[in-house]
Amino acid sequence: MTIKINVGVNKKIGLPDYGSAGGHCNIEIEADNSILDNADQFLQRVQDAYELARQSVEEELLHHRPANGNACNSAARTEPQQQRQEYRQDYRNDNNRSDNNSGGNTGGNRIASAKQQQFIANLVKAVKGLNWQTLDKYCTSKWGANTSQLSPKQASELIDELQAAKAGGKGLAI
Repeated sequence: MTIKINVGVNKKIGLPDYGSAGGHCNIEIEADNSILDNADQFLQRVQDAYELARQSVEEELLHHRPANGNACNSAARTEPQQQRQEYRQDYRNDNNRSDNNSGGNTGGNRIASAKQQQFIANLVKAVKGLNWQTLDKYCTSKWGANTSQLSPKQASELIDELQAAKAGGKGLAI
């Protein structure tokens, strides 16, 4: 006898001028009923499905993310195919990356919350001369992950740095 395991991920991002874009991925897996006898195996299957769903949603949202923080048009972004390839490479690297004492976000860890991502987006708009491409390069050099892949701890550190930059303090060392 088989059981069905159903997982889903939803994510919404803020866009300029009070807009937003969302992504959703739902995955249904059939597994042998005996998987329930091994909790570790069951949990691993569920976690793998969630990670795949998260990756799919993040890739879809790359189409909508503004590169310069001012407008959401294709001229202001890198090509979606290039972004997907970079995301996949970063995802593969995440699974092999050590913690680096900065709260490194390896494949099994959580990513920053939607509220943290929205706050970062608002700060990017507020910091003069800052855009998404520059911020992603900064995050990749500091944590080995772009802004959409930061752990909650990394996002919190970034928010602190962006707030300092907005206030005219030391802020980011870009």
